[in-house]
Amino acid sequence: MVNGWRGDWWSDVRYGVRMLAKSPGFTAVAVLTLALGIAVNAVVFSYVNALLLRPAQGVAETSRLAEVWLQNKKAAGVGRFFPLTYPDYLYYRDHNSVFSGMVAFDGDPEAVVWNRSGNGELVQGQIVSGNFFAVLGVRAALGRTLSPEDDQASATPTVVLSYAFWRGRFGGDAAVLGRVLMLNGTEYRVVGVAPAGFAGLEIAIEPDFWAPLAMAEQITHDAGRLTNRNAYWLSGVGRLKKGVGISEARAEMSVLALQIAKEHPDTNKDYDATVYPETLVPGPYRGYVAAFTGLLMAVTGLVLLIACVNSANLLLMRAVGRRREMAIRSALGASRGRLIRQILVESTLLAGMAGCAGLLLALWTAPLLMRLKPEGLPIKLEAPLDWRVIAFTLGASLATGIVFGLAPALRATRTELVPVLQSDSRGGGYRKSRLRTGLVVAQVATCVVLLVGAVLCVRSLMNAESIDPGFDTRHEAVATLDPGRIGYSEIQGRAFYERLLEGVQNLPGVTAASWVSHLPLGSSREMTGVSAEGAGKTPSKERASADVLRVGSQYFEAMGISLSRGRDFTFEESKVGSGVVIVNEAMARQLWPGGDALGQHVRFGEKSEAEVIGVVRTGKYRTLGEDPLPLIYLPIGYTPEATLVMRSMNDPRSLLDPIRREIQAVDPNLAATDLETMQQHMTLPLFPARAIGILLGVFGALAMVLAVGGLYGVISYTTSQRTREIGIRVALGAQHKDVARMVLKHGVSMAAWGIAIGAAAGYGVTRVLSTLLYGVRADDPLTFVGVSVALIGVTLLACYVPARRAMSVDPTIALRYE
Repeated sequence: MVNGWRGDWWSDVRYGVRMLAKSPGFTAVAVLTLALGIAVNAVVFSYVNALLLRPAQGVAETSRLAEVWLQNKKAAGVGRFFPLTYPDYLYYRDHNSVFSGMVAFDGDPEAVVWNRSGNGELVQGQIVSGNFFAVLGVRAALGRTLSPEDDQASATPTVVLSYAFWRGRFGGDAAVLGRVLMLNGTEYRVVGVAPAGFAGLEIAIEPDFWAPLAMAEQITHDAGRLTNRNAYWLSGVGRLKKGVGISEARAEMSVLALQIAKEHPDTNKDYDATVYPETLVPGPYRGYVAAFTGLLMAVTGLVLLIACVNSANLLLMRAVGRRREMAIRSALGASRGRLIRQILVESTLLAGMAGCAGLLLALWTAPLLMRLKPEGLPIKLEAPLDWRVIAFTLGASLATGIVFGLAPALRATRTELVPVLQSDSRGGGYRKSRLRTGLVVAQVATCVVLLVGAVLCVRSLMNAESIDPGFDTRHEAVATLDPGRIGYSEIQGRAFYERLLEGVQNLPGVTAASWVSHLPLGSSREMTGVSAEGAGKTPSKERASADVLRVGSQYFEAMGISLSRGRDFTFEESKVGSGVVIVNEAMARQLWPGGDALGQHVRFGEKSEAEVIGVVRTGKYRTLGEDPLPLIYLPIGYTPEATLVMRSMNDPRSLLDPIRREIQAVDPNLAATDLETMQQHMTLPLFPARAIGILLGVFGALAMVLAVGGLYGVISYTTSQRTREIGIRVALGAQHKDVARMVLKHGVSMAAWGIAIGAAAGYGVTRVLSTLLYGVRADDPLTFVGVSVALIGVTLLACYVPARRAMSVDPTIALRYE
């Protein structure tokens, strides 16, 4: 019985292969259509897999690892979660009974200057506890890993290199063991190389080396980093003891948090502790990542749905041509279930071939998504096509084969034997193609939803790129430096900044250069409280919150920011302050509504008071879509880390190499963390709009191509089935325009129904995009009308060829048509 069942299935497969081979055109179109839909789903799922499903590579028993987070009991949302301080970590590590071991590591790896043969080179290092590798079960590929003995203040500074760094910078030389590396001005001895594939416990971050926590102050040059109870910088991860679950660990960490709060109420009284399963995306942020990737999966699912509808229509058309075959097989004793199975086998074969082709397309296109990432964003995210992606693709292919094959199978096997065996060819007209019509309507409706979302995001991207950030972005080059990273004192740092500024100002083409504490629209931010002082015209008595930029003389000239009133800082004022500030227009309006800010006094911080010597126009400081924000410019004085801004009369890209040489000339041990043009810097604030705009634009274009192809196929097939009817109409005196109107009416009516349904659905669906849009509303009527008109236009084009073919029907031939 089993052998007979297997034999039947094998017979169906062989027959299905022969039938598909007999129709290579149909097979190629169906496979290509489905392959496109499956490929985009496989690409997006590969990133879902990399972000949310894959465990940390090279780590033993990841299911028993748990993250420990602090949370502010008075706060809400994701902002209530905090990393651990070093003293907190020590307390949780030494007093818990749920972990067999607990590690800590810097959640934000350090950019470190490696003095390589007298030249500074930036590398990325992660500071970890001495038990980091042991608790994670990671063994060295060469030498040994860090040990608790290395994590002592009196120990010799040591590092473990990553496998990729060892292979790339040292050529895989085993003699690297014992070699001394000068990192941020301190010598570190290489004791081992981590195994291939291991990159730690965080997504998209691949450190070049790991150093023990005891070396944190030497690497960061942040005195007190290990004793400061207000320095929240360590991610804590513990390995659960056997039989202990997340809920038990969470309860115990909460108890320990209460004990710490009792001992240190000044810093910990409002903090509780919580526990999440360890994943590459930190627990508090997984929901946001899952929501975003879920949105992308839903979009690509719609593309696959359109592809399925296209293939279902192709099978329906093919099924009509196979009615005689089905009738004969039924007359010979084949059950309807047997016939349905045969057609499903064929559709599954098509989907299987499409799945293989889709995997190949995904393998080629998946890396392209990372090209959307700004160049200056130091993340590395690989999305390999591992067994999860392959299993997903195979499952999607199987489901696709059943979904698009079931309806045609049911339709093709519902056959009246006598009319079919008598070669009755009637019935191919409109009244008997309601299923095909319904599928096309669904296809167009889905296409409308995708196109509306795509057009909204593309328009948003265009708006974002045209937003005036309040400064020039075409003629500037920037370089971020931190001499404090290699141990410079304040006096040495000031001397370095002055020498470099002087050298850069003398470069050919440079018209202005200055320093700023951090660039607007970057990831750094400083804020202060500001209030109006003195007897100005109706000054506001309320204390305002304002963003702060610390700038040097000529900053506004270098950035192309015009002064509305007043003057710039002098060189001496930018060095020492001298009690002067510059405010933007939003700040001036808030503190002196209806009055003039120039010459007024402000109080900021705790005791500082200064005179307003200038007012500049308001720009963008945090995001491109923000409302006008008040901002105060302070003299830069000295900051350990600062950004050099240079304005050039030539292409700013030509300045990058000369700037690098100037830095090396002043101190070869230093390297800029960000050396780029201002336009490159602007890729970061534009990243969300650009990524969403490009992705939805591509998906929307693909959806339109598939929908138009499906519409053309149905109209073309329906018209061919009505050849006899058209011939009779022409014989009875119908004009060509009447025939064309009949064909176009059919196509436009299907498209109109699809557009109406899609517009209603899109009106609700696009609400999820509202927070990502710049200068356009999610329910923008122009977008909905434009998409509808465009689809009607392409519908008319898709109907043109069948309509023209119908107009050329010869009544004599048509009346003999069968």
